[in-house]
Amino acid sequence: MTPDEKHAYARSFPIHVGVDTAKTFHVLVAQGPDGQRAKPFRVEVTRAGFEATHVHLRALFPHHTPEQMLVGLEFAGHHGFTFARFLAAQGYPVVNVLPAHTNRSKELEDNSPLKTDAKDAAQIARLVSQGIFVRFPFLTTPYVELRLLSVQRHRLTVEATRFKNRLQGVLDLAWPEFLGHFSGLHKRTPLAILERWPLPAEFAAAAPQTVGRHIKAASRGHVSKERVALLRTSARETIALTQATPERRLEITHLLTRWALVREQLAEVEARIAVLVEQCPEAKILLSVPEISSACAATIVAELGTPADFQHPRQVLKLAGMNLVGRQSGQTAGWRRQSKRGRPMLRRQLFLLAGRWCQPRGLYRPEYEAMRARGVPGTKAVCTIARKLVPLLLMIMQTGQPFDEARWRGNRRQAAA
Repeated sequence: MTPDEKHAYARSFPIHVGVDTAKTFHVLVAQGPDGQRAKPFRVEVTRAGFEATHVHLRALFPHHTPEQMLVGLEFAGHHGFTFARFLAAQGYPVVNVLPAHTNRSKELEDNSPLKTDAKDAAQIARLVSQGIFVRFPFLTTPYVELRLLSVQRHRLTVEATRFKNRLQGVLDLAWPEFLGHFSGLHKRTPLAILERWPLPAEFAAAAPQTVGRHIKAASRGHVSKERVALLRTSARETIALTQATPERRLEITHLLTRWALVREQLAEVEARIAVLVEQCPEAKILLSVPEISSACAATIVAELGTPADFQHPRQVLKLAGMNLVGRQSGQTAGWRRQSKRGRPMLRRQLFLLAGRWCQPRGLYRPEYEAMRARGVPGTKAVCTIARKLVPLLLMIMQTGQPFDEARWRGNRRQAAA
């Protein structure tokens, strides 16, 4: 909705309610048709507390139904989502008031920086009555499942990277030469060696036949005897630290175990994502776009929700925090940059996708190179490409038509003519 539409929507309700959420209790302030506000009401985060709130609102406004009361919630992280679901189930329209808006408006009435839960709830009610809110995304199946799995996958990916970096840091001291023999620590062969011989002294002391058989099985015969010999030589001549050797061995073993568990969980989550993507038409159609994996499609669809809710790509850009904002005063025009006020996972996924389209064989490589030749920084060029991808992806999801490279190139030639 546009600001005018939101204002008109808010004014269509005689009752406006603000809720400041927290972990153990919420604070609610209701504003009646005359603009007067009731006393703050404490909402316990229990079934009884939620039902008591419903009774309280009906007692405050006996001549109005829940459908006539617009409720705005300012969420503290994930706290408040259960209350929002409860309110919606009772028939209350629910919207989301952003914390930034509450913080910037809290001094308008009393010119005081004082912050209390009751004051915040009152400000939320006032903002709701003025149409200053965003829609609350009540996701349905399969969007809610894809959202949960996408978040879980992101967290597991971050955790896996953290364990990998910690392991590399320990190896820099315990076996500095090890990583130079392999293209990546995540490959089967280096992991199999470290699991059997975490320290260079152990590897150097092992029987050559045992080492050869173990590496041959792990690499499926892709590691030559010469490379094995070089690795054994580096183990014998290592410059590794010799202090606290048992403790370093224990740390390497623990990191390998925890990293393996996270990778196993990540594979399980990605397998479930692939199944759900096949069951979701909007996500499945995105797989026709080059460089989009099941995980990428799941994140985009989960963050957007129902594609039909968007009338213009600009709405998606704003949701992702990729809309351009600037500073201008008088004759001075200042900077222009992305607002970054939106959903970071959606913004990150679009940026990563654009980066792949800018690779040497990517479809946007010529445009990327042209921007770089004009002196545009690489990151800014990729962000520009990411914004260009949004209309394409939204059209594909809304029409259900798969990506057609020939048609896409033809449209680009017409636009450039």
